[in-house]
Amino acid sequence: MVYIASRLVVDAGATFSPGAVAVADGNVLLAGPKADVLRAVPAGFPRMEFPGAAILPGLVNAHTHLQIPRFTGDAGAPLPIPPSFVDWILRVIAWKRGAEPASFASNFAAASEEALSFGSTTVGEIAGPDLSPYNGSPLRARVFAEGIGFAPHVAAEVFALVGAAVDRLERISAENPLVQAGVSPHTLYTVGERLLRSLAELAAAKGLPACLHLAESLVEMTFLADGGGEIASRLYPAVGKDVSGFRGLGRTIPAYLAEAGLLREGVLLVHTVHLARPEIDALRGGGARFVLCPRSNAAHGNGAPDVTHFVDAKIPFALGTDSLGSVPDLSLWSEMRAARSLYKGRKKVAALCRELFRAATEHGASALGLPGGILAPGEPADFTIVDGPGGDGDRFFRELLEKTNRTNVRLTVVAGQSAHDVAA
Repeated sequence: MVYIASRLVVDAGATFSPGAVAVADGNVLLAGPKADVLRAVPAGFPRMEFPGAAILPGLVNAHTHLQIPRFTGDAGAPLPIPPSFVDWILRVIAWKRGAEPASFASNFAAASEEALSFGSTTVGEIAGPDLSPYNGSPLRARVFAEGIGFAPHVAAEVFALVGAAVDRLERISAENPLVQAGVSPHTLYTVGERLLRSLAELAAAKGLPACLHLAESLVEMTFLADGGGEIASRLYPAVGKDVSGFRGLGRTIPAYLAEAGLLREGVLLVHTVHLARPEIDALRGGGARFVLCPRSNAAHGNGAPDVTHFVDAKIPFALGTDSLGSVPDLSLWSEMRAARSLYKGRKKVAALCRELFRAATEHGASALGLPGGILAPGEPADFTIVDGPGGDGDRFFRELLEKTNRTNVRLTVVAGQSAHDVAA
């Protein structure tokens, strides 16, 4: 198939007007100026034309929990986010313990369709309670098997469970190549040092990326500093656990992660709201990649990621929505706009928008260790077609961010197959 549009974005640095993409066997065969592609494409390829539209690399939502639903009350209205982050965690725990087993698959299916409808083709997914939905995932996904266990005596049991989940995900990958496995020590306040070291070793031994929620809230930072605060006084007592013996990490976060063997190429750190700039730089120097989730952080009153430093220091970062329990939708367009509002540096807005588009495409794919994020020969045919916003150069990316929403997405293609089509 050849897809033709008024504009083609190969990546954040290259656009063509008009442009075209030729697709064969799920991959990009040709991508570039319309005339060049049509001249070079083998005879007999059918064409689909989208006048007034733009072909873009599929968006990469680098941090999601697709099995967590929107939390609603008896009347079906969304529940407000609790003012205390600990209350939010307890809400998620109660949901996971009380949900109908069949709901995990239906939640995943609905969330996947929503993500596709916004033009996302790839996700960094924290594995939900049910691994079976990933067999039929329509999204390209790095699915991180999650481990939670703070006490030393549970480390071996949790490690075995994560290892089994990784094995299951690798079997799923053999049947559905869109899905690849990863390892996720949940957070530093829910994963003790023994389990953290074991999971770091597992990820390294298998050559898998690891994902860690880090420095998301002030209550987390208080607990990591000295073992106090609401995590110790409310969260753990609510689940029947005693952490009174914990007195804090006793060293900086970068040093702790390095000693545990987790700070290496392939580690993905999510949120990082409450890290100082020297800590961010040290983590990046150790090989870490970052995912920022500004709308989720704002919804929980947890503060905001330092978008200015990431942009001005040229630290690659990706963007994620987090779960539908935290944000109203799975729109990376809204996430890009939220990140733009946080920038306080001197980069011009239009140039900033180009960088945020890069964060939502190629940086996201790279952070997850997955192909895609750009449209080049040999890359997977993962793309979305949206209403053309107008403008040239950096101005195009500014118009794209300002004007694009769910209603502007005409088609989303994953591995050469239509996954969302408003005309269908």
